[in-house]
Amino acid sequence: MRKKLPIPVPSGLFGIYAFPEKGQGVAGINYQHHEFEGLIQGSNSISAQTAVTTAPNRFFGDPMQPPTLRVVPKSAQADVVFPYANFAINDKVALVGLIPLIKKKTVLETFAGPVGTNSLGTNAVRTEGLGDIKFGAILKAYNSDDYRHNIILDVVLSAPTGSITEEDYNLTPMNTRVKTRLAYGMQLGSGTWDSLLGLVYWGKTEKWGWGAQYLATLPLESENEEGWRYGDKHEGTAWVSYEWKSDLVTSLRLRGETQGRISGIDPNIYGPGLGANPDNYGGERAEIGVGVNWMPVLGNNLSLELLMPVYENRNGVQPAHDFSLAFSWRKGFF
Repeated sequence: MRKKLPIPVPSGLFGIYAFPEKGQGVAGINYQHHEFEGLIQGSNSISAQTAVTTAPNRFFGDPMQPPTLRVVPKSAQADVVFPYANFAINDKVALVGLIPLIKKKTVLETFAGPVGTNSLGTNAVRTEGLGDIKFGAILKAYNSDDYRHNIILDVVLSAPTGSITEEDYNLTPMNTRVKTRLAYGMQLGSGTWDSLLGLVYWGKTEKWGWGAQYLATLPLESENEEGWRYGDKHEGTAWVSYEWKSDLVTSLRLRGETQGRISGIDPNIYGPGLGANPDNYGGERAEIGVGVNWMPVLGNNLSLELLMPVYENRNGVQPAHDFSLAFSWRKGFF
């Protein structure tokens, strides 16, 4: 390693690196696990029974469509593994790429008939496969001479390589099992070309590290091939870390996000299920995270971070976020 870099950042962050010299880079694997449990309407927790008697069915008025929801999530999990690499082509620009592999599962509870709270039981739906591949550049806007202060720009494209036509068998309010297209949130990609634009400040003293990042995910198309797109997403995060030993760092992080509703509609995602309504996506969320970084060998970094929600104000009715866990291994080539 030719030059000392700042204290490693928390595991769950994207696009934050320093590249002091041409020919240096980082490769690694990141794993993220997200858990959802129960339901939230705006900022208030609600029961499944309340949701199916009060939350409107977007398709009410069509033949055989009840006035309220009849299928709601009980729990959900999402796992993402993405190998990534970046390489400095000169002292100012590093190329970056990552390939997400995604696995999702949602347990749905179905209620009988057009009204009432008689539960027919639960049914699990699953998807897995390639997500949206991301590639672009990380630009070093500023490094102080001692690398204690850094400003980095992220300019990344997300390609629509993830499927948006995933299907599985659902339990209907008529107590039949029918194979249908799954909800928007169960799909593996966005279906649109998206831009990820970020601005990062990252610094340290002898023992302390800190930083802040703004990251925007902006669809570059008005709709995908199925007639919809995700809303613009804006994320902000700030963290502080402490180096207990040369190979051990702990961190505390605050993260917030806001995202618009889905625009448009897929005519094949239909019915009295919560996830079929584009208005039940997006909103606001704030989380606090604690993490640890361990550097067992020079140039190698293992990191773990746990994120817990402290505030949610979601659009419509949605699964409530329980926690997220991120684990990563990074290998620096310096």
